[in-house]
Amino acid sequence: MTDQPAADLEIEARVAALEAAVARLVDIVEPSLAASHLAAPIAFPWQKEVAQHEFVARFFALLDLGESLIKYSAALALAALCHAQPASEQAATEFLRQPAPLGGWITSLRNTLNDPAVNTWPIEILRGIFRRPNTKPTDTARYLFDEFVRIRNRERGHGSQQPDGYYEDLYRNNYMSVHDCVRASTHVRLPLVYLHAVDHREGRYAYKVTLLMGVSPATLSEPIHTSIRVPVRSTCLWDRGAFLLPLNDFLVHQYCRTCYMEHSFFSERITAEQVAFHSYIGNHRQTVDRARE
Repeated sequence: MTDQPAADLEIEARVAALEAAVARLVDIVEPSLAASHLAAPIAFPWQKEVAQHEFVARFFALLDLGESLIKYSAALALAALCHAQPASEQAATEFLRQPAPLGGWITSLRNTLNDPAVNTWPIEILRGIFRRPNTKPTDTARYLFDEFVRIRNRERGHGSQQPDGYYEDLYRNNYMSVHDCVRASTHVRLPLVYLHAVDHREGRYAYKVTLLMGVSPATLSEPIHTSIRVPVRSTCLWDRGAFLLPLNDFLVHQYCRTCYMEHSFFSERITAEQVAFHSYIGNHRQTVDRARE
């Protein structure tokens, strides 16, 4: 096999640069247009960040966006693990037995990506985003798992607010990197759905679903037909065909008792009796009895 000509590589690099420039222009001209193509757990913090005016608010909203991207990526990988190896569900949720730090989500994501026995969709998409063919981390993985986490741990821990100029520098130095990570994360544009009703006939299921994309969930006019049995009120990733991947151990769409609206929550702690949830929409938290999940 011959090496790819240098001219071709240069053309590819220029095309990639143009695509990135167009994506950034879309964000500037119409941020909501970009958010509408993102899964709700990412779209809400994305929209919140671009809507802020003060740099301190922008920066901490940017941290929410980065954290959400890490947790959402881990949720998809761990759900794929549980689907491929049902007996591993307890081990997969072990890091949530205590209030899980962000590092726990990253470790679980890395371990799952490195497990060759996990091959359920969309694990190969996730591997392509965070690992090179030689298994070395991509630029997205290096920034999110290392530099972003260092900044986040340092700034979340400040006991007092810093001068506004301090946060302006932090925001300007990091917002393009976080946004580039979101753009590189093609899995955040895969359809996320909430199953709110089902019809069952002769071993086939027709799920009526709400599409959880962007900041305005919408009910799909046509049901999803599949032979896969999934509990109603589940939050799932959908392959636009007949496959649904339940995410319920790690991510749920449910009614919020604080703001009286439905939105996405990440699991924060799981015990035998209860599950504690956290949402980046208003930083809301709530606990639900396991029997009511």
